[in-house]
Amino acid sequence: MDETLWHRLAVALGIGLIVGLERGWKTREQHGGSRPAGLRTFAIAALGGGVLAAASLPDRFVVLAAGTLVVGALIVAAYVIASREQRDFGMTTELALLATFGLGAVAVLGAPVEAAAAAIVMTLLLGFKTEFHAAIEKLDRQELNATLQLAAIAAVLLPLLPNRDVGPWGAVNPRVVGVLVLLIAALSYVGYFAVRMLGARLGLTLTALFGGLSSSTAVTVAYARRARTEHEHGAVLGAGIALAAATMVPRLAIELAAVNRSLLAALAPTFAVLMLVPLAAVFYLVVRRRGHSPPGDVKLSNPLELRAAGGFGALLIVLFVAAEGLRRVLGDAGTYSVAAIAALLDVDAVTLALAEDAASGALEPATAQRAIALAALVNTGAKAVLAAALGGTAMLRSASLVLGLALVAGAATALATL
Repeated sequence: MDETLWHRLAVALGIGLIVGLERGWKTREQHGGSRPAGLRTFAIAALGGGVLAAASLPDRFVVLAAGTLVVGALIVAAYVIASREQRDFGMTTELALLATFGLGAVAVLGAPVEAAAAAIVMTLLLGFKTEFHAAIEKLDRQELNATLQLAAIAAVLLPLLPNRDVGPWGAVNPRVVGVLVLLIAALSYVGYFAVRMLGARLGLTLTALFGGLSSSTAVTVAYARRARTEHEHGAVLGAGIALAAATMVPRLAIELAAVNRSLLAALAPTFAVLMLVPLAAVFYLVVRRRGHSPPGDVKLSNPLELRAAGGFGALLIVLFVAAEGLRRVLGDAGTYSVAAIAALLDVDAVTLALAEDAASGALEPATAQRAIALAALVNTGAKAVLAAALGGTAMLRSASLVLGLALVAGAATALATL
């Protein structure tokens, strides 16, 4: 027998074992005869699917089809009996068993890697049942609708957007704008969802970390306002603002890696300084002082709401057109002007716009790198001013001081490396 076939059958068996391990552990306290399906059942199902797939090669797929019908009938019969005797109408295990049989067949038919990956994903879905249910219970109707609406846009509307340059000077590609909106919405939702699901258990500093992924400006405003009334927590609140500002760097790095990763190498020193200076301050203020971290309290807007996503898309379109127009009139100086002004509103939008322009050839990579660095510096400085304005002296001595140092060090690094 072909050695490759043995390898694929081994993958099929492994698929059954990994899924069966999770199902068997879930029902480990039940007696053997009362378990719907466990480790051995899933292993046999996957191996059986693999054997039937091997028997159906090269062109006898009626064998696999007949075997699938038999296995499906057995699973349906087992479900009917279990639902009558135990009054358990859940179908998860039965569906997982049928899927495992199919994945065993897919592994032998020529896609063992894909089948194994699908099996691991399915096992994770099965294993995280409690966490998924807890998350669903905390999800409100508005958030659910917003998520479904944006998913519909991604699956239905995005493919319909024209993939060509339109507008003044051909500066806007609707498909690119749509992709960038989805990218930043998904990235922001990671932080938003973490704060929503974990809530007060995060504490102030971890709330700043996850909240910064969604909106570091929202964290800055919330914590600076708290500093005016919670003087005893001023240092920790300042550290939270610094930590939220530091999350800007990995967020921008992820965006650049997705759109135009060639820009990252030259920007790495500046980005590193803008992240490490606030992190060093956080270490000093929180870890070394061991200050008490009060509960985090940041209200973030859902980044998947159509209004938020539409506003971000509109800002991107304005930036694309403004950057191209000013570049034609003022050259590189126009690009830098747009970057600096736009960074006061949204550093992510201007970064994505500049990276896309550089990727399409509309902008020199070196100019894009300098403009992105300028935007990051301006945004950092704006947060320092915002913290001092809202938080008063407490923020001036903590968050604003740290962000000011990061601004100076980052500017010096950018001048030396870009």
